[in-house]
Amino acid sequence: MKTLTSDISLTMENFPAWAARLVRELELDLVEREEGADYHQWLVAFEGSRLLLCFQHYADAAWLQPLGEQDQEAADWLTAQWNRGISR
Repeated sequence: MKTLTSDISLTMENFPAWAARLVRELELDLVEREEGADYHQWLVAFEGSRLLLCFQHYADAAWLQPLGEQDQEAADWLTAQWNRGISR
Protein backbone atom coordinates (compact mmCIF):
# COMPACT_ATOMS: atom_id res chain seq x y z
CA MET A 1 0.00 0.00 0.00
CA LYS A 2 1.34 3.39 -1.01
CA THR A 3 0.08 6.35 0.97
CA LEU A 4 -1.26 9.54 -0.53
CA THR A 5 0.80 12.63 0.20
CA SER A 6 -0.72 15.71 1.75
CA ASP A 7 0.51 19.25 2.19
CA ILE A 8 -1.32 19.36 5.53
CA SER A 9 -1.42 17.06 8.51
CA LEU A 10 -4.65 15.13 8.02
CA THR A 11 -7.13 14.87 10.87
CA MET A 12 -10.62 13.49 11.27
CA GLU A 13 -11.93 17.05 10.92
CA ASN A 14 -10.04 18.19 7.82
CA PHE A 15 -10.01 14.90 5.89
CA PRO A 16 -13.42 15.43 4.22
CA ALA A 17 -12.37 18.73 2.60
CA TRP A 18 -8.98 17.30 1.57
CA ALA A 19 -10.61 14.15 0.19
CA ALA A 20 -13.21 16.16 -1.72
CA ARG A 21 -10.35 18.01 -3.44
CA LEU A 22 -8.62 14.72 -4.28
CA VAL A 23 -11.86 13.26 -5.68
CA ARG A 24 -12.46 16.36 -7.79
CA GLU A 25 -8.90 16.73 -9.08
CA LEU A 26 -8.44 13.04 -9.93
CA GLU A 27 -11.92 13.04 -11.53
CA LEU A 28 -13.22 10.21 -9.36
CA ASP A 29 -16.90 9.45 -8.88
CA LEU A 30 -17.90 9.45 -5.21
CA VAL A 31 -20.26 6.55 -4.57
CA GLU A 32 -20.56 6.39 -0.80
CA ARG A 33 -18.98 7.80 2.39
CA GLU A 34 -18.55 6.12 5.75
CA GLU A 35 -17.10 7.56 8.94
CA GLY A 36 -16.21 5.86 12.20
CA ALA A 37 -14.65 7.03 15.45
CA ASP A 38 -11.13 6.94 14.01
CA TYR A 39 -11.50 6.49 10.25
CA HIS A 40 -13.04 7.72 7.02
CA GLN A 41 -13.71 5.40 4.12
CA TRP A 42 -15.06 6.64 0.82
CA LEU A 43 -16.07 4.35 -2.02
CA VAL A 44 -15.00 5.88 -5.32
CA ALA A 45 -15.05 4.79 -8.95
CA PHE A 46 -12.61 5.55 -11.75
CA GLU A 47 -12.97 4.28 -15.32
CA GLY A 48 -14.60 1.02 -14.26
CA SER A 49 -12.45 0.48 -11.16
CA ARG A 50 -13.84 0.64 -7.64
CA LEU A 51 -11.57 1.82 -4.85
CA LEU A 52 -11.78 2.80 -1.22
CA LEU A 53 -10.27 6.14 -0.27
CA CYS A 54 -9.21 5.36 3.29
CA PHE A 55 -7.98 7.49 6.18
CA GLN A 56 -6.95 6.10 9.56
CA HIS A 57 -6.48 8.62 12.35
CA TYR A 58 -4.12 6.45 14.40
CA ALA A 59 -2.01 5.52 11.38
CA ASP A 60 -2.01 9.17 10.26
CA ALA A 61 -2.29 7.94 6.67
CA ALA A 62 -4.56 8.07 3.65
CA TRP A 63 -4.47 5.63 0.73
CA LEU A 64 -6.46 4.14 -2.13
CA GLN A 65 -7.44 0.52 -1.53
CA PRO A 66 -8.49 -1.48 -4.60
CA LEU A 67 -11.61 -3.60 -4.14
CA GLY A 68 -10.26 -6.32 -6.39
CA GLU A 69 -7.02 -7.36 -8.09
CA GLN A 70 -8.28 -5.84 -11.31
CA ASP A 71 -8.41 -2.42 -9.58
CA GLN A 72 -4.79 -2.42 -8.32
CA GLU A 73 -3.38 -0.79 -11.45
CA ALA A 74 -5.84 2.10 -11.19
CA ALA A 75 -5.06 2.57 -7.48
CA ASP A 76 -1.32 2.65 -8.18
CA TRP A 77 -1.67 5.05 -11.12
CA LEU A 78 -3.97 7.45 -9.27
CA THR A 79 -1.70 7.44 -6.21
CA ALA A 80 1.31 8.22 -8.39
CA GLN A 81 -0.54 11.05 -10.14
CA TRP A 82 -1.59 12.61 -6.85
CA ASN A 83 1.80 12.18 -5.20
CA ARG A 84 3.62 13.75 -8.18
CA GLY A 85 1.52 16.85 -7.72
CA ILE A 86 0.09 16.61 -11.22
CA SER A 87 -3.36 16.85 -9.70
CA ARG A 88 -2.59 19.78 -7.44
